[in-house]
Amino acid sequence: MRDLIRNYKNTISGKIPNDSGSETDPLVSSCNSTSTCTSQDDCMFNDTEFSDYETEKPKIGTSVSLPFSYQNGRGKPEKFIGNYRSISIDGFHKEETDVGRYQFISNLGNAFSASCTSLLSKSLEYQEMGGTKSIKTQSSLVTIFAIWNTTMGSSLLAMAWGMEKAGLIPGIIINILVAGFCLYTCYVLLKINENHGVIGQNNEVSELCRMLIGKWAEVIAKVFSLVVLIGANIVYWVLMSNFLYNSVQLFYDYLFPSSVTLDSNDTLLCPSASVWNVSNTNSNYVLQPDVPKTGFARFWDLYSTVPVILGIIMFPLLNFKSPTFFTKFNSLGTTSVMYLLIFAAVKATSWGINIPGWQSLFNLKTTFCALSGMLSLSYFIHNIIISVMRSNSNQENNVRDLSIAFGLVTFTYLFLGIAFYITFPLAKSCIQDNILDNFNKRDTLTIIARLLLLFQLVTVFPLISFMLRNDIFTNVDLFFKNYSPGHFSYVKVVILNLGIIAVCILFACFLPKIGTLIRYTGALSGMVYIFLLPSLLKIASLRKEGQLTVFKLVFQLCIIGLGVLNLISQFFIAD
Repeated sequence: MRDLIRNYKNTISGKIPNDSGSETDPLVSSCNSTSTCTSQDDCMFNDTEFSDYETEKPKIGTSVSLPFSYQNGRGKPEKFIGNYRSISIDGFHKEETDVGRYQFISNLGNAFSASCTSLLSKSLEYQEMGGTKSIKTQSSLVTIFAIWNTTMGSSLLAMAWGMEKAGLIPGIIINILVAGFCLYTCYVLLKINENHGVIGQNNEVSELCRMLIGKWAEVIAKVFSLVVLIGANIVYWVLMSNFLYNSVQLFYDYLFPSSVTLDSNDTLLCPSASVWNVSNTNSNYVLQPDVPKTGFARFWDLYSTVPVILGIIMFPLLNFKSPTFFTKFNSLGTTSVMYLLIFAAVKATSWGINIPGWQSLFNLKTTFCALSGMLSLSYFIHNIIISVMRSNSNQENNVRDLSIAFGLVTFTYLFLGIAFYITFPLAKSCIQDNILDNFNKRDTLTIIARLLLLFQLVTVFPLISFMLRNDIFTNVDLFFKNYSPGHFSYVKVVILNLGIIAVCILFACFLPKIGTLIRYTGALSGMVYIFLLPSLLKIASLRKEGQLTVFKLVFQLCIIGLGVLNLISQFFIAD
């Protein structure tokens, strides 16, 4: 991930050739690359006001046959424009005169599913060599760990909570099934790009949607990439508020010890059961005294004043024209993920196995959809997977490398979720969607985790906001035909950042549950990027090649149906 963000830093510092450095150049959602259909048969739908079919002849370039070959509707080998320029411009595309545009995309998912720290991903890196553009490649090992590091997300903090919602054994099965679905749909996107992507262009999911389905699908792809970024901002704000609150509260308690103290620094908490101190058993709780808030406690409140104070602190950091400074802390991404794994391993070892009844581990709970919704974002890398795999030096090993990477991601999630679940000494219902909330704020390992994650998120949040505003400004300007490269307006930036912070504060005050936020965002964005778009692209591809059968059509429609059911089910789960 360090290399990925280093490339991003080089881009915004002007070290990469042909980078416009525009404030309005999009960094997310692949809105830089463009391509067009070269014949009417190339599009899933005919030329209408809703499709983006272009009949204009290219002014530059030659027609070349692709190394892969399939027949178009006229029985002739399909041709693509072999130039290195975009041919057309519409409401969501600006003309690109150089294929060497650099795209840096947030994953959240996992943006959320992007690690709490790993939020940037390069799509493609070009170098000038002899007047031509050559792709700078990386080994399979680097590619595998780039996917692993990018996919790891804040879901790590909520994985044990998700396992509790589903039941241990069903949770493991659901985890593997969702990982398999995500792996398959990533593979579909790679194959679609291989078979239908335009030579010499940075084809992304949105471009493939426009070419094969229509502009409406491209708009959906772009919108839901923004949804992931907005969701990431909200979740990170909730986490930052939590870490800031506990860190300052700890410092205050050391300076002004209260009459109510914890017995030791390793006491576990069960906030969901309104308890304060719980011994190392499954049932013995000591209820928290009902102490009225006075003085500092009234001023320093997690769900009212802290998110607002955090907004005052963060707002100046969001208005820089270039966030180069914050990219210097990219190494914290891997560090935070590794620390959380070590943290869980140390705690699990000290607790030992705590399972009251092994038979209960096999029971599927009615709230299992909370886990499937969360996992839809935990494994979310679909909007940038083409870019990541394009840099692999061994293109013939893409499927193998992608499978290994998803295997590592699945193992990491299962390790933390299972280890914490089976060793947690209290009732499993006490497990929080942020596992750090289960620990006394005086616990040494927890203090380190909170401070590390707080500093990391403070440096990452401006990057996410920077990419979000770039994408919003670019798409809005292009939609209104008002694109002006290099233009930067502090007024627009300040207004947008105020809006972003206001939304984040509202969620931190009234819905400060990262598990709920992750599962809703995951189910919504996952329905589009994991289930809907790959299936529609697959159907369009099979139709173009004359290989669409009833069985294949039904299979793809069933995948779409699963995504819809996953989203609908989230509304029937009570946290």
